Amino acid sequence: MDSPNCPSENTFGTTDAQPSPFETIEVGTLFELLRNVRLAKTFSEKLDLFCKGISLCGWRRVHLYIVDPHNNELVSASSHGLTPDQMEYLRNNGLKITDLKRLFNPQLQKYRVGRAYYFPHDSNDPFVQGLDSISIESGYSVEDFEGWHPSDILFFPLIGFGGNTVGLLSMDDPVSGKKPTEDDLKPIELFADAAIGLIAEGEFEAYFDKTHSLLSRLFDLSPVMIFLSDEDYKIIDANEAALKNLGFSREELIGYNECRLIASMDSYKRLLKERGLGSFSGEVQITGKKKDFWGLLFSVPVFSSRSKIIGYITHVIDITESKKLHQYLIRAEKLAGIGVLAGGLAHEINNPLQAILSRAEQISTEDELSDEARKNIAEIIEFTKETGQILKDLAGYTYSAKRETPFAVNLNEVIEKAVKLIGRSMDTSGIKFKLEFGDIPLIKATESELMQVFVNLISNSVDALSGMKGHVKVVTFDEEGDVFCIIEDNGKGIESERLDNIFEPFYTTKEVGKGTGLGLFACYKIVAKNNGLIEIESELGKGTKVFLKFHGEV
Repeated sequence: MDSPNCPSENTFGTTDAQPSPFETIEVGTLFELLRNVRLAKTFSEKLDLFCKGISLCGWRRVHLYIVDPHNNELVSASSHGLTPDQMEYLRNNGLKITDLKRLFNPQLQKYRVGRAYYFPHDSNDPFVQGLDSISIESGYSVEDFEGWHPSDILFFPLIGFGGNTVGLLSMDDPVSGKKPTEDDLKPIELFADAAIGLIAEGEFEAYFDKTHSLLSRLFDLSPVMIFLSDEDYKIIDANEAALKNLGFSREELIGYNECRLIASMDSYKRLLKERGLGSFSGEVQITGKKKDFWGLLFSVPVFSSRSKIIGYITHVIDITESKKLHQYLIRAEKLAGIGVLAGGLAHEINNPLQAILSRAEQISTEDELSDEARKNIAEIIEFTKETGQILKDLAGYTYSAKRETPFAVNLNEVIEKAVKLIGRSMDTSGIKFKLEFGDIPLIKATESELMQVFVNLISNSVDALSGMKGHVKVVTFDEEGDVFCIIEDNGKGIESERLDNIFEPFYTTKEVGKGTGLGLFACYKIVAKNNGLIEIESELGKGTKVFLKFHGEV
């Protein structure tokens, strides 16, 4: 079985007429071959050397099957003394896993020779007869052998640890020409045991390669920033998320000391201390190549088998936006409390104020007043009315939500009405309004409150352009069902240090007497109440942008 159509030289170039290797082989040669198997770089090379070693034991043809652990199929893996065409034939028509399993049937145990199975050509066993259809004819005749027949078959199953069959050796055309005895097969057992370990090792390497591939893919595709550093805190690898967020190329980041990624040295010292005790987890400011951001950082040491630290693995999640949202909610809660207090104070103050106004108006009608007194009374009435209007606005900003039920509102229509109202009530000469309305969904809100928001915001832009030529641009657009609006002007702008307080009540950037500081406070409250967001960006001398976001009505 499994032989070429004509005799060929064996591995060492000797002819078929050489003395039997059973008589001439040296133990040192066998171990040299086994050493070469170990030194081979690939699994395939090792199997080829293994088959050549079997041929040295006196077999002109050697064919090795291994069991594929993934699909439990018998695979033609390597050979010696077979042509490429013959190997291709065996891959397509050779033994199947069912044949291998039948080999261990009790009725076939009579064919055992040591650990091998010798099937003579004249056996009438159905299993043996069925092997003829999957065998390659020998190129030798009966006269070329002394007891062995060209159609005889010798199988050597490879039984691994735990009794699992990991492969099968098929050997034909013995150089001795004789039927094998148990002693004759002893050298083959040496190679068979080495092959069993080799196949198990190959399976482990394949499993390791697969696992490594999966972990590498997980490392590269993870949205979480991951970087690895050595025991000296130098970065040795980083995934794509880390490179993208930090703004470095892989070449730039490799060798980078991890401490340079932490903005605060105090934070890094805390990381070193806590990580040295087991792990570190906390919020730190990360310093990238182009920007800084807040990150939730988790870092642990990696130990060798001898419990020595050989490096560190660090995960970072960008929490900049969540921190902004958290601060936004804290500020909203703070302003809500102030709003309730302010509304209550407005009503309490308004009562005595109305009494003052009523008494002043009564006094102003008396005839005996001097001109100076009448002038003073008129100023009292004017200032009292102005104060009353401020209190009315404050109370309205605080309690307007109680007077109207939210419903579906078209934001574009609200903005258009607000611009027309401002055009009638303010000096807009030299100012060009640019309205760019997108196709946006309706939002759920109270229209009067939205009018209040956009009148305040757009009038602020007009005030910022007072005495100047410029533009006020209002853009709306839809993004994934949410409604966005940007109000932009190229007016005076606001100092950056004043933006943190811009939404607080009674805080104003306008000149004394021109603003109460309640407009943006009211805008903030109304937008937050309607589950929206509002942010302001500004640069002194260049202008201001206001960003608003509302959830679209489903």
